[in-house]
Amino acid sequence: MSNQSLEHEEMKEIIDEFIVESSEFIENATQDIVSMEAEQDDEIINSIFRAVHTIKGTSSFLGFSVLSNLAHKAEDLLGLVRKKELDMSKEIADALLESMDTMKLLIEDIKTDYTEKQETEQLIHKLEMLANPDRKPLGEILVEEKIITKKELDKVLEKQKQENKKIGEIVLEEKLITDKQLENLLNKQKTKKEDQTIRIDVKKLDEMMNLVGELVLGKNRLNMVKNMAKRDISKSSVVDNLDEVTNYIEVITNELQLSIMKARLVPLSKLFNKVPRLVRDLCNSFNKEVELKITGEETELDRTLIESLHDPLIHIIRNSVDHGIETKEERAKKGKPEKGTLSINAYNEGNNVVIDIFDDGKGIDIDGLKKKVIEKGLMSEHEINDMTEKEIMNLIFIPGLSTAKRISSVSGRGVGMDVVKTNIEKMNGQVYVDSMKNQWTKISIRLPLTLAIMGALIVEIGPELYAIPLNNVIELVKLNREYIKMVDKNEVLMLRKEIVPILDVARIMSLPDSGKEKYIVICKIGDKTLGIKVNTVVGQEEIVIKSLGEFMGNIKGIGGASIRGDGKVILILDIPAMISDRYMEKINKRREETLEYKYAV
Repeated sequence: MSNQSLEHEEMKEIIDEFIVESSEFIENATQDIVSMEAEQDDEIINSIFRAVHTIKGTSSFLGFSVLSNLAHKAEDLLGLVRKKELDMSKEIADALLESMDTMKLLIEDIKTDYTEKQETEQLIHKLEMLANPDRKPLGEILVEEKIITKKELDKVLEKQKQENKKIGEIVLEEKLITDKQLENLLNKQKTKKEDQTIRIDVKKLDEMMNLVGELVLGKNRLNMVKNMAKRDISKSSVVDNLDEVTNYIEVITNELQLSIMKARLVPLSKLFNKVPRLVRDLCNSFNKEVELKITGEETELDRTLIESLHDPLIHIIRNSVDHGIETKEERAKKGKPEKGTLSINAYNEGNNVVIDIFDDGKGIDIDGLKKKVIEKGLMSEHEINDMTEKEIMNLIFIPGLSTAKRISSVSGRGVGMDVVKTNIEKMNGQVYVDSMKNQWTKISIRLPLTLAIMGALIVEIGPELYAIPLNNVIELVKLNREYIKMVDKNEVLMLRKEIVPILDVARIMSLPDSGKEKYIVICKIGDKTLGIKVNTVVGQEEIVIKSLGEFMGNIKGIGGASIRGDGKVILILDIPAMISDRYMEKINKRREETLEYKYAV
């Protein structure tokens, strides 16, 4: 390789590193700017200043003058806030957030072809005007924005002459203005610790994960060989040695698997950090006041799942702020506080991560939802009256159904919640809703920690073996025909005073009816409980999920495949998709019947 080529490769590596670092700086600075609106904190303003200063210096060194100039002007404005010559007003926060957005776009330009295409002249002029020493005094701004009166300002100015303090300090001491609620950004007010981390290319992690997957398959095969050997020559010393080696490999494999899985886990704060900015912008758009509370941001999830979770979570939050939480006037009439509450809570539950999105808005109008479903011919009045309130609430996930009385730029177009459900289920997760009219709505998302390796129950249905994800299984029941009843042409199981619908997997998979079912696997999907008839239960295994590629779109109810110890391929059942398909089949049938009736009339 020539010296010129070597220098080119080295420069490319430096620029790629700059892109990654700058993107992180911009994301953190954006979150910090939103935090600074609530209360000025020296540690946070220093953090923003350092980030912008680093971007300015490195971009200048690499010759990216547009980015460097913009960062320089933002740094000048931040310097005045840092020296307490300016308070972090809404106008300054808006300008700094716009700067972060533009820097992000410039970084994308550089990432694409090492050029800078964004226009920054107007933004730079805005930053210069805000940093101008002849700016409008803080006192005048407070009066203009009706935070304090002119009479109160005169008293503050008099006190300023006597005590030689900043106006911002005095109005806080006099309690003429109050600090905004800080719970939503409490984590950002704490002293930040340096993470002991290294950057690893995701492709390398994927390769390692694939190797671990193959090792797990090898472990399963070795276990099978050991069991075969035990049956044939149980007293041989070879079997004892084989047993010892198998146990050793199993321990090492499990530790390696856990270690690699942890390497792929990242805290949900990576996703949640973008929420305050989103809520702030939505509140400005709809003239609403919303207090955001975020807890459990340290909960970890697979990096791939976090990326896939972004769009569904954003859509749910937009729905909550747009037509979930009422306007100040509506809330006052209902006796609610003028400021609405939106809380996001993440926590671990077994091998799953649960995210609850709660708002104290208008809730779901059950009667209105029932009326809409009947009007669209999706269900009959008799059918919907037989459903529980929770089942009716979950009808919001039907494609094309919207109960919004107005269409806005973010919701009310009859699309969205069905897409949210589809995307969550693609991640082997579930989403369900609970609500109380005029009080609150809670949407819960349940996801597995990782999609690469999972525990599964291996069962025989008809002549084939299938894997049922263990996070869906709650118990195993021996089949007793006396407890199987027919309800509306469908089989149900009478289980401890509970009626459990039976999902006929054999029929769905077009398998011959063997009549040899001995067990029923009881599964729970969201708030639904159902049973699956199986011939036998082979056992519990950790399986490596292999995608079926282009075939996945054509096979309903299958979430992938895995390879067993004997080399045979088994399919993994996608229970949520099976329920959805069965349910939608019923909905579509009802729609067809309604259309036929209309045409007949």
